[in-house]
Amino acid sequence: MNAQESEKLFEDYLTLHGLKYQRDLLVSGKGNVDFHIQSDSYTILCDVKEIRDSIQKDDCELNAYINIRNDINKLRKKFGQNRPDLPCVLVSMNFSSSFFTGLTVARAMLGDVGVYFDKESKQIISPVRHLPSGNARMTENQNRTISGALVFDRAGNYHCLFTNPFAEHPVPDGFFPNVQVVLLTKDSLCSQMQNLSNLIFWNV
Repeated sequence: MNAQESEKLFEDYLTLHGLKYQRDLLVSGKGNVDFHIQSDSYTILCDVKEIRDSIQKDDCELNAYINIRNDINKLRKKFGQNRPDLPCVLVSMNFSSSFFTGLTVARAMLGDVGVYFDKESKQIISPVRHLPSGNARMTENQNRTISGALVFDRAGNYHCLFTNPFAEHPVPDGFFPNVQVVLLTKDSLCSQMQNLSNLIFWNV
């Protein structure tokens, strides 16, 4: 398997749903974006990446977390100083040996959640919350070019678009057929933990 397989799967999805597209659009002279997609009213950009096992053989949650974070940065860097005036989506597919969840995706985008402990008593002194130093890849000042992450589910066709609440150009409603939209917000990340954990993206 290689990147051509994941791109072909996404291409087949676009063709099935009648979305027009161009391949390998050169952006800012720094690289190509895999797909330039047009509906009747809107145009967006998509770059397809694969989540694979690392050579360290970490668990898939960590592999997916690291892959998505790195892929967000790589996609943003393709545009350099010339931000696109179109929505831009990272498309991720699970080619690893295990599964990951929607919470993994949300943490990779918006940062980690956790609790605070009392150092001496070891007792929890706060509820689960979004951590100020949670290593978010998407903030009010960072990666606003990336509109969201679309997890393309190879196992069950249960595709999910996780939106970037800070995106300069959000994905238009209903642009992707047969895709569940997960509206992420920094403030509601903790309250969504259970629902996000219930979204499971299996390997094939």
